[in-house]
Amino acid sequence: MTDNDTHDVQARTALDQWLVMWNSDGELARQLCADDFRIRFAVTEPDGSTPADDIRSADDFAEYLDWWHGQHPDAVFTSIGDALDGDHGRLIWDMEAGDVHVGGVDVFDFDDAGRVRRVWSAGGQRSMRS
Repeated sequence: MTDNDTHDVQARTALDQWLVMWNSDGELARQLCADDFRIRFAVTEPDGSTPADDIRSADDFAEYLDWWHGQHPDAVFTSIGDALDGDHGRLIWDMEAGDVHVGGVDVFDFDDAGRVRRVWSAGGQRSMRS
């Protein structure tokens, strides 16, 4: 297997496991994300804060996900579709939490090993299924 094949397999694994991580297993961040991981959200928390802006590593992200799961215990993310193109990927998702149904798109940059280095996440007030 070449380095490029390994990269592609790891990047595909990251996309496939991304919502598993968001739904239940924040520890996956330590496997899927690069050491210098960053994420930017287009939305804030209900109180207007942006705690994810302080994430500077895969470990920080795992800790953030533990906090997030505690704040949003009934949230369930579902994949609508994804695409992988070398060092870049996209994931279209829906999220349900009680009566709330929203959707969004995550845009990924992968490092040389295929781990997630950067994510830009934009969510909206409607499902991406339509």
